[in-house]
Amino acid sequence: MLPAVSPPTQFVAKKAHILKELTSPEPDLSPKGSPDVQILPLLDLINSHPLLVTTSSCAGRVAIYAEGIRTGKSALEESDENGNATADVQGGSIGGKGSGGRWIYVTHDEPTGQIETGCWSDLLYDGIPVTTEDSAHNGDSSNRRYVHFKFEPMILHILSANSDIARQLVGIAIAAGFRESGYNGNIVAVRCSLRIDAPVGYLSPSGDSIVPLVDDNYLKTLMQMSIERHIENRRRTDRLFECLKKSFDLGDLQQSGESKEARWIRKRAEGLRKQRDLATGAETSRT
Repeated sequence: MLPAVSPPTQFVAKKAHILKELTSPEPDLSPKGSPDVQILPLLDLINSHPLLVTTSSCAGRVAIYAEGIRTGKSALEESDENGNATADVQGGSIGGKGSGGRWIYVTHDEPTGQIETGCWSDLLYDGIPVTTEDSAHNGDSSNRRYVHFKFEPMILHILSANSDIARQLVGIAIAAGFRESGYNGNIVAVRCSLRIDAPVGYLSPSGDSIVPLVDDNYLKTLMQMSIERHIENRRRTDRLFECLKKSFDLGDLQQSGESKEARWIRKRAEGLRKQRDLATGAETSRT
């Protein structure tokens, strides 16, 4: 049931600003530049609540990520003959993004579980050469920039007008299967543990090729596991939609048609995709 209390003026202004940016034709600050189309109905539903507004989201994705160069102080140190620390052996935190980390492959669509031509490494490594000859095999492995296969489930951050609605929202999210959800102040994080993070290789010292740690059959297995998690992720997301609609009495937005806000977001996402397609086509024609 919708609340009888009015949202604070500061929240109303903040929500108006967020929704203005959400519906702007300009790209947002995310790498993709726009919300995932798969999650737009859920965003639209939440934003229809007067005490809630979404701040960031991801519908779920399969990705290949290459670590950056590690920076900062390490716990590992070299010592002189008297046992005094002289230098860091390794900089930065293990698994950290570091400087120069990059997404090699990302898809928010459901994995198909099959590939018609070539091999999985051709698809997932996005054309980056794979090499088995690498001096890093005999070098210092502490400085390797590992390449990770990732499946990341839906995650959603929501600003609430007060802590009471935040607590209620967390309870709904947990009941829908997002058991790692919680809140800090008036910010709610909706999340679950349907993750895969497996190192599948590492970058060569030059950074222009990948040294594989697994074969193509293992990559295929990871993709098959991702399909299972994608299906469960979608089931939980749909359940969250229904639970929110029922708990907050928001009405059947799916049957009432696409809202103006959802249409703006969808149109912006379509426009950004067309811009990227045109840019890719222009680049291809020059090569």
